[in-house]
Amino acid sequence: MLNFRHSVKCLFIVITTLILAACGSTPQPLVEIESNVFTKPETSVGYVYILPEEKATTHIYGASCLLCYGVASSLTSKLDTHLEGTIDQQELNNISALVLEEYSIRTSNIKEVTLAVPISKLSKFKGELGFAKKDFRALKDSLGVDILVVLELHRHGAYRSFSSYVPNGDPQGYIAGLLYAVDLNSNAYIQYLELDEKVQPEGEWDEPTTFPSVTTSYYQAVENIKNRIRNAF
Repeated sequence: MLNFRHSVKCLFIVITTLILAACGSTPQPLVEIESNVFTKPETSVGYVYILPEEKATTHIYGASCLLCYGVASSLTSKLDTHLEGTIDQQELNNISALVLEEYSIRTSNIKEVTLAVPISKLSKFKGELGFAKKDFRALKDSLGVDILVVLELHRHGAYRSFSSYVPNGDPQGYIAGLLYAVDLNSNAYIQYLELDEKVQPEGEWDEPTTFPSVTTSYYQAVENIKNRIRNAF
């Protein structure tokens, strides 16, 4: 089972590297939500929460060859076992609850919605920066809302950087994702906030089987994400 997981992770990192190498587009900058967005009480808002596909694990970056990645993965295997067996979705659910709470303070016309198809399957949208790359406008009628808020949490657990198979540092507590809101009339971003938090553990990190310092740094990353969300409103 462990070898299968490592094979999947190897394939993932290779594909990700190829995608990033091929993509030279300018990244979407921060879009701060404006105070007048919810001045009209009839403006309806839908909320979608998307969990990571993987359990909490160590996300390895910089081990660019398969052999390098295999060595790097073996160095974090005990930590992976701890993270996957100890850290559940509850902290992520708490982040989602905070997003919903912040929006609910600003409008009572908000509801959680379910997408019939994944966002990745939506048609592409040809627009400039400030507009979503997928065409969300088709969701306006099916969801019955004017604005769609999306919290996508992509990765969580630990982050460790390598040069080939040599670690650049200790594993860090890690959460990455996006929080954004799209106007379903124009496909423009009303809010766009990249979430990427890495927290350096204090003291010795390699303390199996409970890895207390890495675990603490993960929970600190969670709190940092929450503070970033609070400060975005």
